[in-house]
Amino acid sequence: MTLTSILPTLRASLPDPLDPTVWPAATAATVDDVTVRAVSMQRLAAVAGTPCVHTAEEAPPRYRPRDWQPRTVCVTVAAVTRVRRPWGVLLVELDAVLPDCAVLTEARLIGRPSVAASAAVTVTTNPAGTAGVDAVLPADVAVGDLVCFPCRRALAHRDVVAR
Repeated sequence: MTLTSILPTLRASLPDPLDPTVWPAATAATVDDVTVRAVSMQRLAAVAGTPCVHTAEEAPPRYRPRDWQPRTVCVTVAAVTRVRRPWGVLLVELDAVLPDCAVLTEARLIGRPSVAASAAVTVTTNPAGTAGVDAVLPADVAVGDLVCFPCRRALAHRDVVAR
């Protein structure tokens, strides 16, 4: 439980904390963006389009063994293409394929600060909304918003593009 989850209005001036064990090294959060090694994910999506992937080295563990070698991980940015609320469930469709290594518990809304309360959502890529993954996003997520999330291994652009 963080201060921004108790008082969501603080998100306008204070970013949600990141889990440093999941995100790449040198990742920082702002109120409306995530930067990885000083590369803005919002700017990357504006230049490259969505979905897009940024690869970087994984953050070192707190107590690392002597033979530890950093792996390459990535951050994926996708756009929200549809939001539905059937049966009281918030379904969010993305324009990216969700890989099995995606950590959607750390998904972030970027591009605008949101002061809405966090809500449990089901993120999916198919229009039927039959297969989805649970995530936590602000309740006012809308079409056109950008969502970024870390992945536990390196991905290529072709791995996240919907066929």
